Amino acid sequence: MKILPLKKSSEFQKIGKKSEKFFAKTLLLLSSHTPQIYFQNLNENKNAADFCRVGYTVAKSVSKSAVVRNRAKRRLREALKALAPLHAKNHRDYVVIARKEIIDADFEKIFSDAKFCLTRIHTASNLQKK
Repeated sequence: MKILPLKKSSEFQKIGKKSEKFFAKTLLLLSSHTPQIYFQNLNENKNAADFCRVGYTVAKSVSKSAVVRNRAKRRLREALKALAPLHAKNHRDYVVIARKEIIDADFEKIFSDAKFCLTRIHTASNLQKK
């Protein structure tokens, strides 16, 4: 599965408004369906391959230091890179928002929280559909 980045502020806001949310100690995960416009591969004029889009947010309230915020983003990116092929669903958008506890957490805790949120957000959405 390919992981595409979310970069536009408007995309983050749309996902924030109409998304499923799941909390963990170090992060918050938002998930929604990818808009139809991204399913078409314009270069080859065929449907796009399996992908999910992920965006990362670390607010200034987490840390005033840009170095610390960037470190948190790198750690989140690595955790999701390892987990996405196993636990993320195709054609979904994910926004990962760091919480203050991420500064002192080790990578194993961030990894386990991300795995917990990814598995739970899809089981929670399946329960709501029934």
